[in-house]
Amino acid sequence: MTTSEFWKKYLAATGQKEGEAVYSGELVFEDTGMTGQTQLSLLLSGAKTAMFTPLETIEINMEKMPVTGEVYVVLDSKEEPRCIIELTDVKILPANEIPWDLARRDGEDENMLDWQNKMENFLDEEADLCGFEALPDSKIVCELFKVIYKK
Repeated sequence: MTTSEFWKKYLAATGQKEGEAVYSGELVFEDTGMTGQTQLSLLLSGAKTAMFTPLETIEINMEKMPVTGEVYVVLDSKEEPRCIIELTDVKILPANEIPWDLARRDGEDENMLDWQNKMENFLDEEADLCGFEALPDSKIVCELFKVIYKK
């Protein structure tokens, strides 16, 4: 099923007409492999309700800043639509000031220390890839969301 067909099913299921709901684009949490399928499984189960991106990654890649209320079609690693999410809040916080109640919404970690270690590794990888310096207080864009439709 194409993204367009999936979007039309969502509109029909929710009683909305073309143009009433704002379509913000597609998201893939990971391109291939087990990590991507794990992320998608966490999202579909309701365990994952947040995503975290270094602000510098967004700026360097000249991406649009996410905004509360945006609606995205989430694709699996085969680029098949699996669900639709709506951003419920967007916060920008220093990495070392993200509280556990927010970090736990990533859906993967049992405790704050595990999440901080994972975030530090992720921040280092993004910094190497994009060409910025990863610091403990690097700004992180925290996107909170809810699944509003799934097949």
